[in-house]
Amino acid sequence: MTSQRGRAVLILAASNCLWAGSYVAGKDALANWPVASLNMLRFTIAGVALAPYLWANRRRLPRGRGDRARLAAMCLLGFIGNKAFEYWGLSLSNATDMALLIAAEALVTVLLSVLLLKERVRGVQAGGLLAGGFGVYLVVVGGLRPPSAFGGHQAVGNLLIIVSLVMEAGFTIVGKTVADRYPPFLITAAVVVGSLVAWWPAGLLQLGSAGWPAPTWAVIGGGLYLGLITTVVGYWAWFYGLQRVMPGAMAPLLFIQPLVGTALAVLLRGERPGAATLLGGAIVLMGVFLVAVERHPSPKAPPAAAGGG
Repeated sequence: MTSQRGRAVLILAASNCLWAGSYVAGKDALANWPVASLNMLRFTIAGVALAPYLWANRRRLPRGRGDRARLAAMCLLGFIGNKAFEYWGLSLSNATDMALLIAAEALVTVLLSVLLLKERVRGVQAGGLLAGGFGVYLVVVGGLRPPSAFGGHQAVGNLLIIVSLVMEAGFTIVGKTVADRYPPFLITAAVVVGSLVAWWPAGLLQLGSAGWPAPTWAVIGGGLYLGLITTVVGYWAWFYGLQRVMPGAMAPLLFIQPLVGTALAVLLRGERPGAATLLGGAIVLMGVFLVAVERHPSPKAPPAAAGGG
């Protein structure tokens, strides 16, 4: 491994560690600010940081109608719909379940690649997808229970998180068709700034009806961490490494977010996941391992996961 490739792997690992901390930061901030207003705060901070770069490179943005439509779809899926359902789910669930379920994004991405990009699935991969689906069920419901058990707040929150992962995987699939022809970080800056078209009206409307909460340190620190660290630094690090490391070498990195995120939730928030949740998380990770190791993606297929946070 060359020194440049080794540096890229370390940067990718660091980006996953940064994203792992977003679940704890987001859960703490949601205790004081509602979902839409927190996302407004997060993407305003990120947008202010990214705006100079976006303006300087504005002539390199997509100009064709098709690529602009894809850019709008990425904005809607990755930074509006995904974050709305993710934080809505996190407000009802906990940081531990969020960290464990985030690994399922790799499974959803592969499944969408099969359905939309006609990627073939081998027997071991199919087993990994089935195992991962069973593990997700255990985490969502908290054990081997019938579907009627989905009525609790935590289970509903986990289902909303799953919806957010489907949207994130869709963002990856659409982004693959654009990132091959445009600088990936420029595309990220465009969709982050573009998301403010939705977050500002929704955030202000929510604050207007619920009132402005006190600007606690949890909100200030959480907003800065989510906006600057996980959005700006995290995505820069991810794309830096992605351009220098083959997707196959990224497979072990898929385990960082759920493992580090769960550890942070236990250490910083005092969460105590049950045996069924931990077992389900382990099965999800096993499914991700089987899919990632055995995967031989088609030229159109994206990596197993696009990131997170």
